[in-house]
Amino acid sequence: MSDEHTEFVLVTEYFHPDTASTGQLMMDLAVGLRERGLAISVYTGQPNYHSGDNERQPRTSFHEGVRIERIRAPQVRQSSLPRRLFNWSVFTIWTFFVLLFDEAPEDREVIFVSITPLLPIAVSLACWIRGWEYTYVAYDLYPDQATELGYLKEGGLLDRLWSRLTVASYRRAKHIVSNGPLMSERIQRNADYRLDADKIRLIHNWADEEFITPMAKEDNWFCEQHDLTDSFTVLYSGNIGEFHDLKTLVEASTRFEDEDVRFLIIGEGDNKETIVSLAERYGVRGDSVRFLPYQDWEDLPYSLTAGDVSVVAVREGFEGVCVSSKLYTAMAAGRPVLVVAQPYDDESKLVEKFDAGHHVAQGDVDALVDTVRRWRENPALASRQGENARAAFEEHFTKDAAVDEYYRMLAGEPSPRRRVAPESSGRA
Repeated sequence: MSDEHTEFVLVTEYFHPDTASTGQLMMDLAVGLRERGLAISVYTGQPNYHSGDNERQPRTSFHEGVRIERIRAPQVRQSSLPRRLFNWSVFTIWTFFVLLFDEAPEDREVIFVSITPLLPIAVSLACWIRGWEYTYVAYDLYPDQATELGYLKEGGLLDRLWSRLTVASYRRAKHIVSNGPLMSERIQRNADYRLDADKIRLIHNWADEEFITPMAKEDNWFCEQHDLTDSFTVLYSGNIGEFHDLKTLVEASTRFEDEDVRFLIIGEGDNKETIVSLAERYGVRGDSVRFLPYQDWEDLPYSLTAGDVSVVAVREGFEGVCVSSKLYTAMAAGRPVLVVAQPYDDESKLVEKFDAGHHVAQGDVDALVDTVRRWRENPALASRQGENARAAFEEHFTKDAAVDEYYRMLAGEPSPRRRVAPESSGRA
């Protein structure tokens, strides 16, 4: 159990003012833990996400009382895979040596988030050498993500070596935080079910319940500015990466060319050019499908509530590899959620559990079209599922609830909360 003298260090490549969702979540976590009485500081990189000014930050600064130490080496805007590989490599190496040679008390505990591929291995090794305990926060599972995207041969030498080192970092961890039941199962499966089940804590990600609130389209200036008030709008907002299936969305849009239904895709990412080209090839860009860049942070309460339906899309094969943080902002927006994923994926199970929307499988265009038409023709159904989404969000997925769970885990206090959706994934 940690005592009052323990110093906590949060290691994350992204942190405020970086506009990556992970940066915002980690800011909420660090500030929230400090407010609850933990001594915590942050080691992080320079802002480098797709969006935002990415203005270089001082090496040492404070944000709402949290001390922030930033990387000294150069980092670049992550507009392509080679640039991300550069940033990941630099940040991982910098973090390893900073932790290794840091002048720090013996009773330090480290918390790190697995967004940066090899960071968990580097940080766990540094902690092992220094004799520190650590918490492994699993956002993306590696090398699973690399093999599912085809960058690494499944079962090959690199995959097996990376897997063994990752499992070793699981075993040495004091806590492993999982974002979903299927992710917890995948972690156990990767470790050949030799992990202590009590070590894995299911703590869902969150959204700020006061920042994102349901808003009528008639009262939303973003709808008026983009002519969305009267049309039925299917909204996707966020990263447009290789692991987001927006192809099914664009293909479905071709069935609505004669109907007042629009698909609005907001964001940037490695796969945006492919999705835009697909919409152009189908002749739906600008009519049925519109694209907008990332919106300013202060405009998100309006852009995220501009749709009649909010979309969460996950590429097939990513079941349990990650849980989209878009799910929680979508539920906070108070709109029915359309999940494009396998039925046993964590996002699909949560939406089904709370009757907060529907899920369709990747590539099932007929099911997606039928689902959108059902909401459009039955506003009462859309309204009820939107209200269910917000109610479930307020009960289970708020910022304060999640930070409380982290605090109890790190402080060694029992959790009074009921875990959400602990049932089996149902996957064969």
